[in-house]
Amino acid sequence: MDLATTDQRPDANPTAAACVAAHLRADLARLAVRAADEIQQQIDSFLSQDLPRADLDAHVRFFLDAGIRALGEGRTAATDAEREAARAYGARRAADGVPAEDVMLSFYVAFRAVWEEIGGALAQRDDLGDLLPAMERTMLWVQYVTSEVGAGHRDGQACASMARVVAGRRLAEALDDPAVPESELHTALERLDFDPQGEFQLWVRRRQADATRLQAVQSRLEEGPGRFVVLDTPGEVVIVGQDWQSADRVEAVLLADGGGPVGAGLVRTGPAGVRGSINDARRALCAGRGRPGVHRYADIWPFALVADAGAGRVPLLEEALETARCNPHLAEAVREFADHGFSVAAAARALNVHANTLTYRLDRWHELTGLDCRTYTGLFTSRAAVELG
Repeated sequence: MDLATTDQRPDANPTAAACVAAHLRADLARLAVRAADEIQQQIDSFLSQDLPRADLDAHVRFFLDAGIRALGEGRTAATDAEREAARAYGARRAADGVPAEDVMLSFYVAFRAVWEEIGGALAQRDDLGDLLPAMERTMLWVQYVTSEVGAGHRDGQACASMARVVAGRRLAEALDDPAVPESELHTALERLDFDPQGEFQLWVRRRQADATRLQAVQSRLEEGPGRFVVLDTPGEVVIVGQDWQSADRVEAVLLADGGGPVGAGLVRTGPAGVRGSINDARRALCAGRGRPGVHRYADIWPFALVADAGAGRVPLLEEALETARCNPHLAEAVREFADHGFSVAAAARALNVHANTLTYRLDRWHELTGLDCRTYTGLFTSRAAVELG
């Protein structure tokens, strides 16, 4: 049915409809509070989004009043003012993060309270049969209005999405340009619904996924606790996170996407911390040398610093670097020995070799590089060479 072209002729018995409408409008304040209570009790998103109750009361009262007027007038289509208000309301709730289906359901919850009140008010009347057509017309009015609310919600979502895209681009630019003041970084974070003074952690990987896959990553991250934004830049993908409960869950989502190795920064605070964490993540990714998995700056920061230092420190490691490149089995022995707490037995099990084999490889490494992995300095230098090799 095209609600915009529905018959607009008044009801056959406008006096009865007008009488009931007047009764309802006289009790409008109580009706609106009752309807708002039921909306919050029955639709979780109207509580979980922390919507101000006064705002909900005001909108419920406005639309109940408009619907009751439609009942008294026996009409189905909304007035221009009602249509404009419905679209604005839909856009507002979209900005609040309330799903469209919940917004439209709230109208039926609210007007169900009205129909129940009508039942009580008409208990002593003998013209209920005459009022039924008017009530049916009012339900069509509700359908008409909710269609306008849905249109406004779609428009609001589109505007909010575009605003987030613009804010995301600005954030990506600000992260790469130290000349951008922290105040602008603060504003960009705020527009993406972050607390600019809160704690952040950033993850980075080389850009390989298409836009559709990145949207899927964003959606999966949003399924759990925390706030996230995925920034898609020409050279890399950056994930900004706040209020997450488990970095392991975030990193599992990133690895499941198959987009390649991930660098994870430290948890840092405020706009300056966002810049610090992305630098951490980039250094960790670089130190990971393209190996699969998540490379956490917290775990490999010494090697990340060595890699970041460039040619100034690499000459100190030249012989060990060359040995690691030419003898990957020796490099793996060094890595596993370090990662398993200097335990030959545990490292051998990880490599699926005999303990004597691992001991031989460590001795051979010492022979070729002059670095004894059984000493702190020798192991640290050897591990740095392995990570850079």
